[in-house]
Amino acid sequence: MSDYRAADGFNVALVSLTVLSPQPASPGLQYVRQEFSADGAPINEGPFVELVWSTVGTKAAYQTILTAFGLLSAYSNDVTVYIRDENFDYGRYNGKAVKPLPENGVQWRRPFPKNITILVRDLVPSS
Repeated sequence: MSDYRAADGFNVALVSLTVLSPQPASPGLQYVRQEFSADGAPINEGPFVELVWSTVGTKAAYQTILTAFGLLSAYSNDVTVYIRDENFDYGRYNGKAVKPLPENGVQWRRPFPKNITILVRDLVPSS
């Protein structure tokens, strides 16, 4: 499967994850910082993903996206996401979803929400 998916809670099975619709744009798994050990091996720190929708059709569609991440009535939430990694393979990860704030993660441009970014940080492989 190659769809971005999400669900409220950690370690949610793939078949129980909600397929995000519309699908967001995303470079996939990223890291806050990359350091190098003494032998030159990379050490990736702070894994996260940003899921971006340029527009959604209605306020209800925006709220559906928030609901998939458990963010309709919360500012952050534990989630399982199905995203691409640095090798462009999809996998399940647990992380903390962060609700976008007006003008900093979502904009209202009549008649609909635009430039929506859901940040999921502190990612770890799901079991």
